[in-house]
Amino acid sequence: MILKRTAAVLMAAAMMFGTAAASSSNIIKAAAAQDRNGVCSYTYIDVRKDADKNSAAKGWLDGGDAVSILGEKYDSNGTLWYKIQYELLIGYVPAASISVNGSASADYSSDFESYLDSQAFPESYRIYLRELHKQHPNWIFKAQHVGIDWNTAVSEETVVGRNLVHNGAPDSWKSRAKGAYDPNTDTWYQLDTGWVAASDGIIKYYLDPRNFLTENYIFMFENLSYDPAVHTKDGVEAILRGTFMDGGYTCPDTGEWYSYADTFMKAAEVSGVSPYHLASRCRNEQGVYGAPQSLGTVSGYENYFNFFDVGAYATASMTAGEMAAKYASNYNDSYLMPWTNQYRSIVGGSIFLGNGYITKEQDTLYLQKFDMTDGGNGYFAHQYMTCVFGQANEAVSLLKAYSDEVLDSAMEFKIPVYNNMPSSRCPKPDSEWDNNDYLSSMSISGVSISPAFNSYTESYTAKVSADTKSIYVSAKASSNSSGVYGTGEIALKDGKNTIEVSCVSPAGTTRVYKITVNKASKTTNTTAKKTYLKYDVNGDNKVNITDVIVVLAHISGKKYLVSAAEKRADIDGNGFVNMSDAMLIIKAVKGK
Repeated sequence: MILKRTAAVLMAAAMMFGTAAASSSNIIKAAAAQDRNGVCSYTYIDVRKDADKNSAAKGWLDGGDAVSILGEKYDSNGTLWYKIQYELLIGYVPAASISVNGSASADYSSDFESYLDSQAFPESYRIYLRELHKQHPNWIFKAQHVGIDWNTAVSEETVVGRNLVHNGAPDSWKSRAKGAYDPNTDTWYQLDTGWVAASDGIIKYYLDPRNFLTENYIFMFENLSYDPAVHTKDGVEAILRGTFMDGGYTCPDTGEWYSYADTFMKAAEVSGVSPYHLASRCRNEQGVYGAPQSLGTVSGYENYFNFFDVGAYATASMTAGEMAAKYASNYNDSYLMPWTNQYRSIVGGSIFLGNGYITKEQDTLYLQKFDMTDGGNGYFAHQYMTCVFGQANEAVSLLKAYSDEVLDSAMEFKIPVYNNMPSSRCPKPDSEWDNNDYLSSMSISGVSISPAFNSYTESYTAKVSADTKSIYVSAKASSNSSGVYGTGEIALKDGKNTIEVSCVSPAGTTRVYKITVNKASKTTNTTAKKTYLKYDVNGDNKVNITDVIVVLAHISGKKYLVSAAEKRADIDGNGFVNMSDAMLIIKAVKGK
């Protein structure tokens, strides 16, 4: 959070030593506002220089950020703004975006705290749940301890193709993993028409439940079973209003007319799935104006309908929409297939959704997007949609469908908790920042690395001779905006040397390349010096008459001993080999 707001914090720090301050005449009830605290109840809100929506933004707040309220001010339209302080950031936000505490923790009942304890919610969840409890005291929050390590979940969800974003999304939202991105052309592979693989950062953001414990998004954790006492036709119509499903349709094969709202209510009765969920899902999948697979206009599959995009995925020869229409042409009485009209597609698709997800323990929008339950079909792969933010969009649609009376009822939310989660929420990647943390080249001057450099390969080895004191490492980032660290001249020790070259993107992501350099040790003569028996002149490890003979031959000049043998023959150590030495050897032989 602090890193994201560096510029804003620096400006705020500078202002603390200046005289820039709002005119006291424009601050209403400043004294009364002091010593009050609050929490940002919006997912995101700009902090502005003045109480005016057109005033320059100095920074921003995320949902759940705790602030001090320094004053109040009305803008020209009569809207109340709070002057707030968050760390070093001081500025104005609409009062509606701040939930005022009054005094720290005073509004949180001991009963609710005990309940949070019983659910074993981590403290990093509780600040947001307390705010929701204040707004909706009848709501029930259940911790769903999924038993999955956070890093394992992230690793599985970042498999290329499992989560997608629009091709027009910020670069920091798009993956640069192998199979998702071509570093040579600086382009992303389209895994579906207009869609590319999502980056680790944006996946972590949407995977982290703590980012969505606000009134706008909490409904991604709502139990999705149908409740006739809660779900009404009016609520469905509110969801469909302004879309191609606002009104009715005529079935092309039977000529019968139905309203979309009635169709979704019937689908809920048959499938046991919330009609609000069904309607918002279709709206999210098909868009405001509808897609070819929901309008029955896919070429080659005219008048086949697939409102829930069941079986929709791109292949080498067909788009996801074409695959959806092809799937709709199959026969399956259990799901009213083939889906030759809108009614059969919506009702049959809802049965599929109920059987395929709700009964497999994926009974929240979150769990349908991120498969963190077994349900008899394993983990991670049984995910309804690839759009990484689809469940968030549907959650907002559900909120809009509920009346105030419904929102005041005892609604139940199942909120996943992972093992070994980060201590704080995963931040949303900053839109304007590049996340390219790949190197385009890396080498050692005069030394080969193995394997040959590839942007996606992060581990290498190299060998150098014993007399190599240092090496020079060079590397270049794929993006001109990224920084490279760990290059230059590097001293080596004998044996194994691990060199790390880091590439840091403007978005703050880091990729580390490692080169293990093995330096040979200096060779030394470790051959053991051979030892000989005393009087053993010829070196056969025996003392006998042969030694006497070779010494006498040396003395007579018939055959001289080599230098090493001559030294052994000098028994008395006077520096000469003569009869005295021969007599000593004879005595040694006799003495045996």
